[in-house]
Amino acid sequence: MPLQDLTDIVDRVWYWIQQSDEKVTAKMAAAYKQKGGWEGWAQVEIAYLVQVKYPHVTIDREVNVYAGTKKENDFVITDNNDPNKPKQIIELKTERGTQTPADFKKSFLEDITKIRTSPIDAKFKPAQAFAVAISVTDESHKLLFETEWEGGIKVTRVECKGGIYIWWYEQDIV
Repeated sequence: MPLQDLTDIVDRVWYWIQQSDEKVTAKMAAAYKQKGGWEGWAQVEIAYLVQVKYPHVTIDREVNVYAGTKKENDFVITDNNDPNKPKQIIELKTERGTQTPADFKKSFLEDITKIRTSPIDAKFKPAQAFAVAISVTDESHKLLFETEWEGGIKVTRVECKGGIYIWWYEQDIV
């Protein structure tokens, strides 16, 4: 099965959240309260689900895709069956209890800005780049719902069980 586009990634994130049992939900809640939050754990879970569904892809974490910088992104997905197919470059943010909703929104917007303005190294082109955010509190949901994104930014969302939302911005890099 070919890796299509972010819909498949959002499906994997959505599936992970939807299929989470009480143990996973309890871990998510505990990690939410910790200083580092649960983003690293979510990265591992999402990478695993992508690899299970798409065994022909490589998913690398913490890759420096931005030319002339030391900035790393969260995921690069490469289709091993078709080296000419655009790579997927994914930035992930998960809301954590040690930040305000405004800080969460700001970190999501920083990922969007990084994708929009940072030059992508030629070896990662062409690519589809995505900023994905997972919000878990009513305050953050409300703030993101009410945001009027500027400069042509289009953010899409989907609701998961337990009132969790996945938000994403996507851009083609040529």
